[in-house]
Amino acid sequence: MIIFSKVLGDKATVYDALRAGERPEGDLPDGMLRFSRTGKPVVVWNVTKRCNLRCEHCYLDAAEPEADELSLADFGRTMVDLSRCGVPLVIFSGGEPLLRRDFLDILGLAKDAGLRSVISTNGTLITGDMAERLAARGVRYVGVSLDAAHPEVHDRFRGVDGCWRKALDGVRKARDAGIRTGFRITVTRDNYRELPDLLELALRERVERFCVYHLVPTGRGAGIMAKDLDRSQREWVLSFLYEKAIELRDRDIEILTTDSPMDGVYILERLKREQPERYEAARRMLALGSGCTIGSKVANISHRGDVTPCHFAPEIVLGNVRRNTFSDIWNAPGSPLVQGLRAMPVGLTGKCGRCDYTDVCRGCRKRALFGSGDWMGEDPACIYDPPPGAGHAHMAGK
Repeated sequence: MIIFSKVLGDKATVYDALRAGERPEGDLPDGMLRFSRTGKPVVVWNVTKRCNLRCEHCYLDAAEPEADELSLADFGRTMVDLSRCGVPLVIFSGGEPLLRRDFLDILGLAKDAGLRSVISTNGTLITGDMAERLAARGVRYVGVSLDAAHPEVHDRFRGVDGCWRKALDGVRKARDAGIRTGFRITVTRDNYRELPDLLELALRERVERFCVYHLVPTGRGAGIMAKDLDRSQREWVLSFLYEKAIELRDRDIEILTTDSPMDGVYILERLKREQPERYEAARRMLALGSGCTIGSKVANISHRGDVTPCHFAPEIVLGNVRRNTFSDIWNAPGSPLVQGLRAMPVGLTGKCGRCDYTDVCRGCRKRALFGSGDWMGEDPACIYDPPPGAGHAHMAGK
């Protein structure tokens, strides 16, 4: 997660970010959790595989529910364990999480355990009554997938006519219930030019977060990687977000990207040219996020209870919460591959291995696997070219 608004728009000072790891996690706003030095991961929990849409890029390949989805008792037991081991945030996702009939009960268990809860949803099932119920169960934020300002573009990508209007209505209902809201946009060659109009829509709707997701080759996403942005398109997107984060610094909206730690490198290289006096402080803040943190600051629990080091890495199963506690699974040494991922930047190869920005990036490991067949290989989407002789010996501030 690269929060353009924090680095460029002073939404939170560099000093605050640097001190985040020294403050109790309960005192940190959700947007700062990736900047914390805590060793506990944010957990993405896919509570169901069922979905009412058919999105082209779905990393879970969501469709019909499976018979072996976790029970409410499984959720309750694991919630208590997550709380005891200090997990700072749980992101409930799917499929579409609101399709679980007991989802409100699941949220109640999270609240009772003292966990911070946010929801990743397509928004189409958020009625006024549902929004009030979500708020009552302590939901802090609802991120709604909205990939275009024009309904036909969004509906085509999400596979169901009329879902754009339902999604936007869901955003409004959540906002009116007092829940923080955000747009979640997956950019491809089909929709990246929608970003200006979509940002204007977000401003009109008083949406507080504008989160741009890059395409990741997991699930159905692997089948549409030909739609991933090329170098010039990616530069256009990053330039747009960079300039808007500065322009909108006084507006109540946060601009960020995810699934592309290289975006932090883009920010730093541009600061080096345009505002060199801000470069080192920005680098120190971005380094707290550490770029790709697969297996360390992020974890996933699947609808079946499998624990994996990232929601985009279902191939690496560390254990199952039906048989062992999450804390025992997470704290186990793991396989040599898991140990290698947690030891990054040590072991990175290709362009990532010789990069001088591994303190803030390290590439996306799933895109590296897709591009080279090697989890530790280079990220093929990276647009930064390390200078000859570069390496990862840089220490920010030295």
